[in-house]
Amino acid sequence: GWALGLSGRQMAETLRSFPGVPHRLEKVAVINGVEYINDSKGTNPEAAIKALLAFDKPIVLIAGGSRKGNMDFSELAHKIKEKVRELILVGETAEEIKAAVEEVGFHRATIVNNLEEGVKLAAALARPGEIVLLSPACASFDFFRNFEHRGEVFKELVHRLA
Repeated sequence: GWALGLSGRQMAETLRSFPGVPHRLEKVAVINGVEYINDSKGTNPEAAIKALLAFDKPIVLIAGGSRKGNMDFSELAHKIKEKVRELILVGETAEEIKAAVEEVGFHRATIVNNLEEGVKLAAALARPGEIVLLSPACASFDFFRNFEHRGEVFKELVHRLA
C-alpha cells in the first residue's frame, strides 16, 4: 500500500470493504441470530483447524466428505472438542471422524445422509449468537464436482432457511 502511495486511511478502507475470498471463511447470512459461514475450501484437517481458530463463539460444525490420501483426524478431533458445541458429519469420512472425536471424549456428533440434512439439523441445533460453519476437512468428490460446487450448494441451502 505505502509503495503505491496510498494513505493509511485508504488502505484501511480497502481492507474494511474487501468481501473476502469465496468459500474461505465466507459469511453467507445471519438468520435468527445465527451466523452461517462457508469454508468449503477447507479440504483437509489443517484447514478446518484454522477455520475453527478464527472464531470465539460456539460453533456447530458441518464436516466430512471424501478421502484425500492419508488423512489423520486426531489433531482436528482435539480442536473440535475444544471449540465445537455440535458436530454434524456427512460423506465417506463421517464414521472415521466420529470415531476420532469420540476417542478424545467428544460425544455430540451426528451423521447425516447429505449436506441438505446437515444444514437443516445445524439450523435446528444452533442458538442465537452461535456460528454454523461448513469446514469439511475433506475433499468434495463424494457428492459434488469440487469445493466450489459444495460451497454454492451450502449457500443455496442456507438462503432457503431465511
